[in-house]
Amino acid sequence: MQETSKSRSLRAARGDFAKYLHGGGIDIGAGDDPLVVDNGTVRAWDVPDGDAQVLAGVPDSSFDFVYSSHCLEHMRSVDESLRNWLRILKPGGYLYVVVPDYILYEKMVWPSRYNGDHKQSFSFLISRAAVRRDNHFHVSDDLLPLLKSLGAESVQLSVEDAGFNYNFGIADQTMLGALAQLCIVTRKVPG
Repeated sequence: MQETSKSRSLRAARGDFAKYLHGGGIDIGAGDDPLVVDNGTVRAWDVPDGDAQVLAGVPDSSFDFVYSSHCLEHMRSVDESLRNWLRILKPGGYLYVVVPDYILYEKMVWPSRYNGDHKQSFSFLISRAAVRRDNHFHVSDDLLPLLKSLGAESVQLSVEDAGFNYNFGIADQTMLGALAQLCIVTRKVPG
């Protein structure tokens, strides 16, 4: 699927490498498609390194940015994951999270018909009450308040749908090169 590579030109055009993804960072859930930055270094973290939800052994406040693409939906606990992802982030650093969109990717069907390991879903439009599941996160109603309680402020929110055909039907368009994801960027509040 190579979601990080597929999104690189979008991130470059938007200026995200200059604004958020520079210095020393970590790519949580890098797999075989690690983030490459223009200015800095990225430590890839994946299954052989340990539990991405806990990040055992990673010191507090050690990275300028924490990047994770298509990993948070696989975590057992969004709360614990984000707490630890922010724990390893320096004050003033950026948490850059990309997740599948519940409408575009999941087609509002749960469990996921395209990835049976998805434990969480995310949407800008569909509320938790509408789907009647505690493992669904409406970005404004659920995710941003959680991040704020953990000491992060919202910086950039976007739907990334490059190459997505809204008239294509139920097929998994990510297999054809389309993006069907949400990008949430927050900043760890200093002090």
